[in-house]
Amino acid sequence: MRYPRASSKPATSWLALLQGALLVIISGVTCAQQARAADASAADLQAYRQNLALSLQESSSPRDWALASQLLETRPASGAALHERGLILQRAANAAPDDRLVQTLWANAPLKDQHCRTGQCTDRWGALARLEPGNGAAWLAPIDHAWKRRDARDTEAALRRMAASDRYNEHLGESIDAWRDVFQRYPSPLPHVLPRYGADTSTDVGDELDLIFDEAVTTAIPPIASLFDACQKTKHPNAGAQRFDTCGKIARLMMGRSQTLLGRMFGVAILRASHMGGQADIPMVRAVTWQFEQYKPIEAALGSNAVAKQNHLDMIQSTDSEMQVIQYELRGAGIPLTPPAGWKQTVNGSYVEPLDDPLAQTP
Repeated sequence: MRYPRASSKPATSWLALLQGALLVIISGVTCAQQARAADASAADLQAYRQNLALSLQESSSPRDWALASQLLETRPASGAALHERGLILQRAANAAPDDRLVQTLWANAPLKDQHCRTGQCTDRWGALARLEPGNGAAWLAPIDHAWKRRDARDTEAALRRMAASDRYNEHLGESIDAWRDVFQRYPSPLPHVLPRYGADTSTDVGDELDLIFDEAVTTAIPPIASLFDACQKTKHPNAGAQRFDTCGKIARLMMGRSQTLLGRMFGVAILRASHMGGQADIPMVRAVTWQFEQYKPIEAALGSNAVAKQNHLDMIQSTDSEMQVIQYELRGAGIPLTPPAGWKQTVNGSYVEPLDDPLAQTP
């Protein structure tokens, strides 16, 4: 199955562990479903995705072109299709400058270079931020671009803009809507490749729903490796205090306003890495980590119940907020949204205090 893009250079072993756990939670994929993706039908599924990419490129819709570029990423680690993806995305971005989903894909694609046939490149890193300047998620691409260029001035400016944002929405619901539309318009001709959910979904494991959600998460969730690196105090002991104060504000924004569980947990990680947490932050950190741990059994149930999974996607699509849905499902299961006194998060089997930085002890 496909998951959100990960950095080719993990910031830390603990962060990689956190991301791995979160990607399973957010995608709602069980171990059994992952095993099915590795069987003989995997080759047929890859062929279907490649053919779908070609069909979408022939569409008149720039959004279809942009989504097609993601389907070409069958081997993300090799980078084999990056050049072709870059050309497709540039065409889509130029044709649809106001389409937020297109600009999201364009901004976050892991392209090494930008190829300009006309000699005038679109500023892909800033395009999404111009569309949604008040959305913190839109500033991750400018931070990533500046950080990788080692441009301290632009990095600090982008961090400040992100910290000043009044919301943080990855628009996962919009992404689900787009991918649902794609798979409904172009169903698999081979039922064993992608069993469709129908009128009777009581025994259907919902493979199509899994694929829709996997692709939607990959589209919507931006990479945060550069943000985390910039905010990791143990790596930058001589950086100015203002940098980490800004990182603390970003962390609080993500913990309190991100519309995905992944975004909120990364907010916790950034707060801890910046060493800017205070007593006032403890209730929020405990609530986020509690909700993450308590959601695991609900996620497991979703993996084997296509009806519940379809309702889950429907609600995220209608609200454009995974967190609203997760909190609704937690309450429905009789689980409070805040932990009892004395509860502590565990990382690698050890208890972690709310403001502790597990990386500070990492060699």
